Amino acid sequence: MKKLIFISLLIPLITISIFAQTSQTPLNFTKIPSWVKPGITLVYQIQIGTGTRMGEDFSGASAKGYQIYAVTNIDKSYVYGISLLIVQSISSGYPSLSLTVDILNGKIFLDPKEVQDYVKKAKTAGLPPGLKYEFGPYGDKLYYFLIESSDYQSMERSLTFFDDKGMVQKSSILEKQGLNSSTAGEMQLVGVYNLNMPNITTPPQAVKLSPTYQFYSSVSLFQGYTGMSAPLGMGRYSVASSMGTAFLIDIQGQVRKQALGNFYLGPYYIHPLLLKQNSIISIPQIGFSWNVVGNGQYGGLLTQITINGTPIAQFEYDPNTGLLLSATIPQGEGLYVSYFLVNR
Repeated sequence: MKKLIFISLLIPLITISIFAQTSQTPLNFTKIPSWVKPGITLVYQIQIGTGTRMGEDFSGASAKGYQIYAVTNIDKSYVYGISLLIVQSISSGYPSLSLTVDILNGKIFLDPKEVQDYVKKAKTAGLPPGLKYEFGPYGDKLYYFLIESSDYQSMERSLTFFDDKGMVQKSSILEKQGLNSSTAGEMQLVGVYNLNMPNITTPPQAVKLSPTYQFYSSVSLFQGYTGMSAPLGMGRYSVASSMGTAFLIDIQGQVRKQALGNFYLGPYYIHPLLLKQNSIISIPQIGFSWNVVGNGQYGGLLTQITINGTPIAQFEYDPNTGLLLSATIPQGEGLYVSYFLVNR
């Protein structure tokens, strides 16, 4: 008997997996190539899958989509950017979206000499049992960087390929839990584009606020029909600390967590200058757009993310402060999470 795992359960797992390929050492790679500039945008095509076997039963799911990294600014040795992960269930066609700000060191670029020195130094110092680093040439003007960690219960392997200019071309993830559960994902570079990214030197007013949102989950067709709506609790956002042009944001809800923001974007705000562009991010080569579409229901400007002309998510912002007023974000399998501002 076969069972289907909701893609909404798959996406957070894969997102963590893809992040893990560089999160072990991203801030150690600080040599920034000359081609990395504000507005440069790298698009990777993604294929992901997971499966679990329990006795004679097997459950699994697969998805495909895009990982978009758009560089917003460079602050000293760190490259900041907007990260958009859009995947679609292969079986059902339902989308899922993750929109964050991220440090892109190690994600879109790796300097061959810096990686070589890092691996050599780590091996000389002695790696812990179960941890493996490898670096070397791979074909014509390509290099590979392997990170593998394992114990008697699990194994995780990430393999990244990048060229002599430091541009990451391809990466893959393999995770295994025991003998019965595995997850695999692959990203392949399919396009490099230059977007119109304004030079923003001050944070939006919304950064100074500590807003509270009510969260709801619903089954929706997005075009208006919503059913099975249920409250998910409330969450309060506030800046915990700042690091140059970046902010560490504390999110207090049922589960306390933290997220990254910068002068351009954060989990509860956008800089008003981006709203004045009408088109925040547009990549017609893959049918992606994030545009201002008009006035929203709560006195702000409504923005929509569309794929091939079909809206999949929307965010309404205060045009003066940049504060998020409401949002509807797909989680997969027809499930959506909605945010509504209840206290500034």
